[in-house]
Amino acid sequence: PLGVCSDSPPRLPRGRPPAMALLMTLRRTRAAVQRPMARLYGTSLPIPNVPEGTATVFHSRMQTPKYSLSDPKWFAIFFAMNLGVYFGHYFYLRFLMIQNPPNPPRDPANTGAPERHMHTVDDE
Repeated sequence: PLGVCSDSPPRLPRGRPPAMALLMTLRRTRAAVQRPMARLYGTSLPIPNVPEGTATVFHSRMQTPKYSLSDPKWFAIFFAMNLGVYFGHYFYLRFLMIQNPPNPPRDPANTGAPERHMHTVDDE
């Protein structure tokens, strides 16, 4: 067969256009890549059989959740958590965070202004 050995470059078959040879090469490489991936899933453990007279392997009564909250309890905890986050944020801003001092009043005479702006262009 053509191009079976992986050490040699794929040979173009005689009498076929290059596009067809490219498609054949792509199909071969895709099949070679997919072959090892097919072996990666699965298990070495024994797979349980379906109990007699049932259509599913595990029904919902066999695996009850360890911790389960009803909808009202879950939403009550969720909204309480959100309120706590928001109130904690604003408590920190209002009472714990250091406030910046106010800006000093402006000098109406502007005595500290430079004579000439530092970025002005010198026209000589």
